[in-house]
Amino acid sequence: MTTSTAFAPVISLAIRAEADAVWHALTDGAITPAYYYGFSAEFPATAGEQYRYTAGGADMITGTVLGIEPGRSIHMSFAGHWQPDVAALPESTVTIELAPPSMPLPGVTVLTLTHRGLPESPSARNLGHGWVMILSGLKSLLETGSPLAARAGH
Repeated sequence: MTTSTAFAPVISLAIRAEADAVWHALTDGAITPAYYYGFSAEFPATAGEQYRYTAGGADMITGTVLGIEPGRSIHMSFAGHWQPDVAALPESTVTIELAPPSMPLPGVTVLTLTHRGLPESPSARNLGHGWVMILSGLKSLLETGSPLAARAGH
């Protein structure tokens, strides 16, 4: 019997917003804290450059942009630093793709996130659950103007 040692969450959701608005919310550090656990994004516009998410002046996530098509997709390495069990995970990759829905729905964007290279572990499973909350927060923010949940201390 063979068992899998890899965990690769794939999350897809439809967002009632144009792709440009979704992209802007994904990459603008003034917006990301509202839905990304208070983390502020710093993204370059070209592949090969470093990106990071920070909170309170500390790096929470770091990596390299491996490929980017502004407004359509970003592929990046991922190293989390916000707690020891996450920092102990191997560097992995995250791909975010934006596309129109398969049926004609003007003003709707389908976002698909794939996180590869994680071992099967409780910490990796928690990352998968975290992505669901982050992307749900992004959807809520773009569709209603309000975050899914208030940030602690705000």
